[in-house]
Amino acid sequence: MNTNTTKKVLRPVTTHIASIVHIGWALSLCWVASLGCNRNYIPPQYPYPVAPTTNTFGTSPTLTGPASVFAQQQTTPQLVEAKQRLQDLDASNRQLTSQLAQAQQQAQAYRDQLDLLSKQLQDTTSQLRQVQLASEQWASQARGMQASVTARGGARLTANNSVAMNTSGIQITGAAIIPDGDLIRIRLSSDQTFVPGTLELNPTNIYALDQVAATIVSRFGRQRIAVEGHTDNSATALNGTPVAYQVAGAQAQAVLDYLVRRGGLPPQQLFVVAHGPNHPIADNQLPAGQAANRRIELVIYPETY
Repeated sequence: MNTNTTKKVLRPVTTHIASIVHIGWALSLCWVASLGCNRNYIPPQYPYPVAPTTNTFGTSPTLTGPASVFAQQQTTPQLVEAKQRLQDLDASNRQLTSQLAQAQQQAQAYRDQLDLLSKQLQDTTSQLRQVQLASEQWASQARGMQASVTARGGARLTANNSVAMNTSGIQITGAAIIPDGDLIRIRLSSDQTFVPGTLELNPTNIYALDQVAATIVSRFGRQRIAVEGHTDNSATALNGTPVAYQVAGAQAQAVLDYLVRRGGLPPQQLFVVAHGPNHPIADNQLPAGQAANRRIELVIYPETY
């Protein structure tokens, strides 16, 4: 085979091999390029990293980086507002607690005052019942005496003028001795005889009652004596019953009890009458007149017991 023939035969083979070589180089370049691209690849990330969902202490995930700054900027005003509201609520709570304590103290004072007034009212009501019983007893005795006298021939009790005339030389400190027809009135001021605003005898003026008791024992040992309670017109009604009558009866009863207990007078010689505001001796429109009308009168009757 000559040279020309050989060249003709090898030319297609050479061309085919060259094509294969070119393809191989192209594939090699692509592979190298792919390796370079893979080496520079950065996986996608979140805009801001997030802390792990749990940490070693088991706490909730927290933001880091710029996200944490943004969260703090949003939370700080809310935190300040919450703290301010907490301080306001605490101050309001302290104020309400102080007001509650004051209200409780005032309520206790009112309860104590109410208990005292209730006790005084109970005592006054009890004394009034005693006064009413004594008055009814005296009225019954008077009716019995009148019936007895009438049955014996129509004779009636007459006044003993010597009683009214027996006032000379009587001196009682703070008392007025007043002849009143067949009667003698020993008049005492309630404002001086009693502690103001109470039903208690005034210890600084108790000697006047001692002098009254001594006078009765020495001069009127057998006469019937009424202890009358008088008031002004300023007292109001309570449960339909004027308080003035309760006060008048209670004060008269207190004087009677003292004359019996300390003065040695027999209980059957004395009886109580609660006149209240019915028999004023001065103008109730004036304070001085009201003071004069508040009085205790011991009325000495000519009748004996």
